[in-house]
Amino acid sequence: MKRITDLHVHTNCSDGIFSPEELLAKAIEHKITHISITDHDNLDGYKTALQSKFINQIEIISGIELSCSENQLEYHLLGYDFDIENKDLSKHINKFRDIRIVRAKNMHNKLLGLGIHINFDDILEIAGDAPIARPHIAKAITSAGYAENYYEAFSKFIGDDAPAYEPKINFPVAEGIKLIRAAGGVAVLAHPANFVDEDTLHNFIKVGLDGIEVVHPMHSITQRNKYKAIACKYNILQTGGSDFHGNRPTDELNFGNEVVSADVFYKILEISKSRKRRKFLFF
Repeated sequence: MKRITDLHVHTNCSDGIFSPEELLAKAIEHKITHISITDHDNLDGYKTALQSKFINQIEIISGIELSCSENQLEYHLLGYDFDIENKDLSKHINKFRDIRIVRAKNMHNKLLGLGIHINFDDILEIAGDAPIARPHIAKAITSAGYAENYYEAFSKFIGDDAPAYEPKINFPVAEGIKLIRAAGGVAVLAHPANFVDEDTLHNFIKVGLDGIEVVHPMHSITQRNKYKAIACKYNILQTGGSDFHGNRPTDELNFGNEVVSADVFYKILEISKSRKRRKFLFF
């Protein structure tokens, strides 16, 4: 059987719509053999997946998508196969959850000032146990009838250049890389074609980036070849995945198709194992 890997998927523990168990079942159905749940700024989806009845039918490693921000620009950093009990990482996740609530309240206040009268409790209910993110606010806006869909809610109200937007706190990519690597994990820049110029990417590599997400639904063939060449030049990982959420127009098409070889999965294991061993010997 062909072994295929998806290293970028989301559950309802962040802004996806499927539970961790439903996602694993769907992955198995799509012949995915190796996976990493990379929910935004939390590990709840991965921890829940470990208890799933499907866990013995698919290989899984810990994953997360950290939200980074510097110079008023946002970046997403994927972390793989790290120690989920690492104190510094856990502290960051807990702190970031609280910060997300404050950010959401600020956006809610701005929306009220624009005449968008939605209840903050509705946003909390939509988010559930997941850290509050803009998609949850967008859903509340849409449900209240102020936008026809998720995309209109973003473009009119809470997108990066919209009137109710609230910037994230400063958390440089270099700090995210340091955090993931200190937890014994592997740090990879997500979908760089969306927001990263080449000089910035080279700077991230200089400060310890382990890999680039080459395969992503929004990357063209030309962009994939470009990032593949950069990864080869610097001898870093070429990863990829579907960025599956379950509620986007092309999600079903991408799931099981936007994948990489299982060799990438095992290269991550090799790097993280070596990193954890060195840390153990040091202490």
